[in-house]
Order: sequence, then structure tokens, then C-alpha cells
Amino acid sequence: MKSDRIREFVKRAPFIPFDIKTTDGRAYLVDHPEFLSVSRNGDTIVYFTEDDRIAVIDVDQIVALELSNRPSAA
Repeated sequence: MKSDRIREFVKRAPFIPFDIKTTDGRAYLVDHPEFLSVSRNGDTIVYFTEDDRIAVIDVDQIVALELSNRPSAA
């Protein structure tokens, strides 16, 4: 996965929630653009969970981005 594609999903206007799927089978719902941050070099993302924990994800471990049919947190 390329970080440019992730940035496209985050900056989409209007924002549409999406899932990040990783190689280990995990899925992360991004229901607001402020809950995800891409590193400067684009190799890593930081995902903020609903209970204020963070997950640091290597972009190389992302296998899919899927638009969600769930409402946004905004």
C-alpha cells in the first residue's frame, strides 16, 4: 500500500469512514480524519483507537482500504 493512497482517503471531502485492513487480519475503522496520522516519510501511520490508545502500523503491512457504510464520528 502506498501512503499517498491513505492520504487521499483521509483528505476526501466530504470525509467517508473507511477500514484499514492489515496482513495479520486486523481491521481499523477510521471514522474521523483526525484519528489517523501519516508519518512525514510515509512509512508509518498512527491510528487512535476509540479508547484513546494508539496503534503504530507499518504502511507495508496494510493490504486494503475499504470504504465503510458506517456513519462518521464527526
